[in-house]
Parts: sequence; structure tokens; C-alpha cells
Amino acid sequence: MRTGPGAVKRRALQSSASDLVECRPLGTEGWWPGLVTPKAAGVDLVGWAQTSRDHVAALLARHKALLFRGFDRQSADQLSDFVAATSDNSLLDYKDRTTPREALGKKLYTSTSYPADRRIELHNEGTYWRRWPLKLYFACGVAAESGGETPLANVARVLDRLSPQTVARFEEAGFTLVRRFNDGFGLPWQEVFQTEDRAEVEAFCRENAIAFEWGEDDRLATRQTRPAIRRHPASGERVWFNHAAFFHVSAYAGPDRDALEAELGSDRMPYATTFGDGSEIPVAVVEEVLAAYHAEERRFPWEAGDILLVDNMSVAHGRQPYTGERRTLVAMAEPHDG
Repeated sequence: MRTGPGAVKRRALQSSASDLVECRPLGTEGWWPGLVTPKAAGVDLVGWAQTSRDHVAALLARHKALLFRGFDRQSADQLSDFVAATSDNSLLDYKDRTTPREALGKKLYTSTSYPADRRIELHNEGTYWRRWPLKLYFACGVAAESGGETPLANVARVLDRLSPQTVARFEEAGFTLVRRFNDGFGLPWQEVFQTEDRAEVEAFCRENAIAFEWGEDDRLATRQTRPAIRRHPASGERVWFNHAAFFHVSAYAGPDRDALEAELGSDRMPYATTFGDGSEIPVAVVEEVLAAYHAEERRFPWEAGDILLVDNMSVAHGRQPYTGERRTLVAMAEPHDG
């Protein structure tokens, strides 16, 4: 048996892993993510996490999202190791894409490439997929000069803010995402499905309950209907889990919407949502949903080296406009079949 100061230090780390950090809410009013920080200098985040998986799981169940800050040698480059230490290490590929991202290997990606002066509205990842991640990871490599926060919202609380009529309508009908590709706007289907082969696209669509139709000039239209309200697989909590407002035609920015409608027509927009039965979602309902998100929104400023772990079925995320350089890495873990 190996002895000496190093072995003593390792045993102490293992025996007191849950005592080496503290976790407190980032804010004081209502729900806030938990801020996890070391109680003393020299605590390595990955090393601590490797011996503290159950403790991290308990903290995540309590707080829904956790911001890890201030650990020794903490950096965005450690994201793969941190994911492995705090999940079952089953990572999802980013397929059936709606936004451009750069793949970095090991199923890590940059955050969505989107104009810096625009806001990305709150949403949960993959609500229109048949298989979505239960855990999301964000790692801050470079914090923006100003702005660039990742707003968060507890979607059980969002659901509680909606009128009974809105909840009943979505619970009964679900929502449908309609996409139209290769009109020169949005991502081409070749990037969305990561293939040039139409047969592969068709196989993916059939496997994932996505209706599809090919048109002239290699154009593709898809339609996928999903529940709008789900139950969390661990807590049983009912959560608002959909992109109904995010991709609604009314959500396009003013000048962008005008240009798209002028070029394509209102029935050819790259993205649109309806109720699951195909009926129109009124703009007033979209505004109600967005107001509920905004009322529950929580923000914090990023610091380089921060790692954020999010329960994807409990918490929606977005992005604020920013100035300067901003670099955030993303991983999606623990796929769940709906």
C-alpha cells in the first residue's frame, strides 16, 4: 500500500468531498440557481466532482441549476472531464439543428452563432426532439465585455403563471414545429441533418416521428408534433417544455420578419409553430407565454472559467445581447426518450 503525504491528501479528499464546497442561491427572491464555491483554496473542481457525484446530483435536484465558480485550475477546457464526473457521460450529437454551432470534438460545441446585438429568447433544449438531454453544460471561456448573460427560468414556475385556458389548450393539443429548408433562409437541410444523403434524412425523420415532404429544387419541409407540457422523469413535476413561442412567426424580429414575408410569403417562413392539431396559436397566447418566461427570468454575469450545469427539463435558458468577444462551450448529456 502506498503511503505518504500524497496518499493522506487523497484519502482526506475522498472522505470529506461534500464538506469542501458550499452552495447558496445566487439571489434572494424566489427561485435562483445555486452558486457552488470552494470553502478553501486548492480544491480542484474535476477532482472534487469525481468523488462527489451523489452530492452534485442532490444539489442539482434542489436548485435545478448550479454555477461552479472559484475552483483551482477551473477552465472551460475541463468541460469534458467535468461532464464525465457529473453525468453518465452519454452525450448527444447536435442533430436536427435549428442554429449554427461549431463542433469541437468529444461532442462539445460552441454556443449558438447568432448576431451579438440580438437576444435569444428562453427555451429548453430539444423540446421538439424525440430524445433530448436531461443535463446541459455551459463553460465560459471568454466573458463578453458587456452583456452576454445566459438568462435562466424555472419552467414549472412559468407553467404556473399561464392561464388555465392556455394550459388546457396546450395540454390537449401539444404543439407542432413546421420547418422549411433551402429557400435561402435559415440552415439548409444538409447542415441540419449532417448529411448530403436524402435517404439518411428520410430514415432519421421516420425514426423520430417527423413528417417530411420534398419539393422542387431539393427543398424539404418537415413537421413534428410533440407534447407542450411534460412531467420531469425524476421529480414528477409538471413543466412547460416546448418551443411554441420561440419559433412562432410573431417571434421574428420586426425588420427580419418583414423581409422574410416579402420574399417568401407568410406561409413559407423557415420556422413556424401551431397547436398540435394544426390550428393557429394566437399572438396573444405567445405574448402570454413570453411574459411568463420574462417574469421568471434570472441572470448573472459570466466570469471566465465558470461552468453552469442545468437540469434541462426544469430550467430554460437564453442569451442576452453583448459587446466584445464571447466564447461559451456547450455539452448535452444524459439523453431521455419522450
